Amino acid sequence: MDLSKIISISGRSGLFRVVAQGRQALIAESLTDKKRIPVHSSVRVSSLDEVSMYTKGDDVPLSTVLGNLHAKEKGNLSVDPKGDLEALYDKLGEALPNYDRDRIYSSDVRKFFVWYQMLAAAGVLDEAKKGEKAGEGEEAKEEKKVKAAKAPAKAKAGPVKAAAPKSSGASKAKTQTMHKGAQRGS
Repeated sequence: MDLSKIISISGRSGLFRVVAQGRQALIAESLTDKKRIPVHSSVRVSSLDEVSMYTKGDDVPLSTVLGNLHAKEKGNLSVDPKGDLEALYDKLGEALPNYDRDRIYSSDVRKFFVWYQMLAAAGVLDEAKKGEKAGEGEEAKEEKKVKAAKAPAKAKAGPVKAAAPKSSGASKAKTQTMHKGAQRGS
């Protein structure tokens, strides 16, 4: 799942998709209402691709946890992000069994489920599944291209043109002498 174009902007609620990059600002589009805004370099921006969840072992990328939750929930969230906190922790435990409860705060769990709802409603999680399936098809096409390139080329049938004779008097490039006054700096 590629979340590199999905960002969270400090001071703004919701998630945004990077649409373009200008000299002075990023152009981001809200996932919920599709409004575009400039994001200047002085604003703190976090890409969801760089976010990870604490576990008792190595940290797990957010995309993996979102993918696990999407596989279990099938796009519909069965718990309310503003509801019971224990139910949210239990649902997180289904998607990420070895999460570290001491280091993942309740506000982070609520934000995770709100983000999941936004991504599911915008179709980003479904696009990721389609992209993975399409990627498998692209690999098969690439293999066919490689095999075709390795296969010996067949001679094409058709009229053969005789090469035109080359002229023996090839012209040389003419050189021009420059006068001392025409040179720069003299």
